[in-house]
Amino acid sequence: MSEYIEKIEKWDRKAFLSLYKSDFSQRTKQFAKVFSFFGSLYFWGLVWVSWFIYGYITKDYDLLVLFTGAFDQSIIIHLLIRYGIVRRNRPFIKLKEEGVEQHDEFIRIPYIMSESEGKSFPSGHVTFFLLFGMVFAFYFSSWIIFMIVLGLGVIMAFSRLILGVHFPSDVIFGFVFAFLYAYLYLGWTYTYWAEFHYWIGPIISEIFHFWR
Repeated sequence: MSEYIEKIEKWDRKAFLSLYKSDFSQRTKQFAKVFSFFGSLYFWGLVWVSWFIYGYITKDYDLLVLFTGAFDQSIIIHLLIRYGIVRRNRPFIKLKEEGVEQHDEFIRIPYIMSESEGKSFPSGHVTFFLLFGMVFAFYFSSWIIFMIVLGLGVIMAFSRLILGVHFPSDVIFGFVFAFLYAYLYLGWTYTYWAEFHYWIGPIISEIFHFWR
């Protein structure tokens, strides 16, 4: 088993450096920085706020609840895997001697690296971009949306490699875990999360109005 993992690590390193140091990577780095934002929790936080405002105006909270439940369940699993089980360092940490640097504007490097900045498996950008895209496609029952999101997910994966923040296996398993999270949520637990959020929503609203 350890020998198999070692072979994967060697392939990961070789494939990453081949892309990271290529002319293609240098030419597309600025695009990768911009596109990468759409996989960050900053962007999806803005999307969530837009669904909240939409629900507040229309009193239709179905899309908000669908997204919130998907995030609540999946982020718990994701954090356990990333920081509790795998704990794999990013390329710009492991391959610093190879001249690898991070170019992601939304990862800040203080004098002491924080946990959230230092671990990379699986890629959160790829995982949640695909997951939320699939949730959106599920809501509208649209295969077209699904195929568009899948194609954009490939671009997101390459962007993360170009920026020096993920290895190939990180983004590959980003796809794997996105489908796993979507299957677990949409296929098994969505109704329970929906019931929970529709139950707790009025309670939070009452507390908010009380303190006002």
